[in-house]
Amino acid sequence: MIHAVIGYGRLARALVPALRGAGETVVVGRREPDAHACGVVEAASQADWVWLTVPDDAIATLAARLPWRPGQLALHCSGATPLQALAPAPAAAGFHPLKLLAGDAGLVGAHVGIEAGEAHRAPLWALAQALGLVPLALPSPMPERARAAYHAAANLAASGVLAVLAEAAGLWAAAGLAHDQALPALLPLTRGALDTAAARGLAGAVSGPVARGDTGVLARHFDALAGAGLDADLLTALLKRQLMLAQQAGRLDAAQVTAVLHALSEG
Repeated sequence: MIHAVIGYGRLARALVPALRGAGETVVVGRREPDAHACGVVEAASQADWVWLTVPDDAIATLAARLPWRPGQLALHCSGATPLQALAPAPAAAGFHPLKLLAGDAGLVGAHVGIEAGEAHRAPLWALAQALGLVPLALPSPMPERARAAYHAAANLAASGVLAVLAEAAGLWAAAGLAHDQALPALLPLTRGALDTAAARGLAGAVSGPVARGDTGVLARHFDALAGAGLDADLLTALLKRQLMLAQQAGRLDAAQVTAVLHALSEG
């Protein structure tokens, strides 16, 4: 089995050594060949499996210009792009690691969404396990809207958390505290909430004034937000979802739920 990895961005820089570490033969293809990579067409022509690790908008264009031969499998590692982008290839599959690849982060331990036909599902599952990944079966074929929802969920769980922390840092500054102290002080709270969620589930981990039905504290939070010149839309949306979790956990009675909803509408 020979793998060609086309493009050498952040994902490829994690995938190539992982494949080689699992005993796979890998050639790298780039638009500008060098001592470590050959041309795109040359790399693809050698391979049984061709990985298109290029930006989403370039996947369909690249798939259309490669000289495919019978028996080859085209793969992309995108969470958002439907497999139709690989339609010119004899067969197509998706292999999407659910991992933020910052710095030298490897793939080991992450889940990987696999979308593949029956002929390639088992080999891809085995490869994922050989790479130290946890295989996650995606529907095949996966409708475009379903894939978009899946990718939005992954993005919300990653960069969405950063948006919440940015809002928290804005309130931290409004309290007159040093900006450079915000993340060191707040990140342990985030990690603690995530660790508790892993152990108890989302509803079991929810805490704070919503989970206690403490409408007085909520009112002061909204007042602080207005004083900081920040919009209330993000906080209101987050608190409404916290309320849903608190209800799932049985933390609040009907009167408390009504009072919290009133406080959120006033905020």
